Amino acid sequence: MQQYKNSRPGLDGYVEGLDYAVQNGINIFGMSPEWNLLEPTPNTYSLQDNLSNPLTLIDPSKTKLKGYILVLKMIDTNIKLLPNYIANLNFDSPDVINRFSLLLEKIFSEVPSFERVSHILIGNEIDGFLSANPEQIQKFKVFYLSAVEKIHTLNPKVKVGTIITFNAAKNNSTLFDAFKNIGDFICYTYYPTNEQYHIPWQMRPPSQVRDDIDWMIQNAGGKPIAFTEIGYTSSNDNSSSEQQQSEFVKVMFNAMKPYINNKKIEFIYYHGLYDYPQGFCNQYAQQQGVDSTHICGFMNHLGLHNWKTGQPKPAWFTFTNELRNINE
Repeated sequence: MQQYKNSRPGLDGYVEGLDYAVQNGINIFGMSPEWNLLEPTPNTYSLQDNLSNPLTLIDPSKTKLKGYILVLKMIDTNIKLLPNYIANLNFDSPDVINRFSLLLEKIFSEVPSFERVSHILIGNEIDGFLSANPEQIQKFKVFYLSAVEKIHTLNPKVKVGTIITFNAAKNNSTLFDAFKNIGDFICYTYYPTNEQYHIPWQMRPPSQVRDDIDWMIQNAGGKPIAFTEIGYTSSNDNSSSEQQQSEFVKVMFNAMKPYINNKKIEFIYYHGLYDYPQGFCNQYAQQQGVDSTHICGFMNHLGLHNWKTGQPKPAWFTFTNELRNINE
């Protein structure tokens, strides 16, 4: 749901972008607030902008969207995001577990239309932080298990999972196996990059995507899978092109279709509607503590539309055609 350079400001531009997506077959919406922003101080909660408004303002008639996905970020890739007053505690600390339990109670009881949320993810790309801090794996596992049980108590219909990158699931089975048996589904982020290449963030050929998706299904151990991010840059600096991005979209849908029909896929978030705005990636790279040299070429051309002009790339037309075929 990134906007482009000339999007209308504020809620009008956001709703305009959502309507454009919905008209072309999109039927779910995602929210991904950070815990430290939801609870800036003990017992003080900031839920209006992050949760209440998306649930009530962008689809007030409840006719545009089928449902909502919520990612609660206490880990965001490489960063730990606990509120300041408990930031130095481990994830398995009783205080941390209790505070998160209270936050969940607050969200479920006080956020309007929260019954529209069908899936909750605990952490985003948890392998980033946990790979760098392996002593925290078992501690986060305790926290995660507690969160799953709490959400199921508050509403047994809500499905719960966490998010791991495809590359970590493929290459770090110890970390993946620590979490695969907890929760209701397996959620990946997936960009087919070549991690063994001497230049990072280079794209692998779209011809390899079907095998990757088959592997993710098989690796889930019978559970359904989901994607909070899936995409392919069109950047020439990252061994890609607009035509190659379009080919990825086609292969992705063709590989997914039998699994969608067999209800093996919970939801898919394609990343994204527009390229990221200029300057965003440098700030993101600094925040995450990663080198911006090659990731910014990747991110700056990741969308299905050009950020400067708002015009669609060839992959957008492939995307809408293939989505139409899925929905028929």
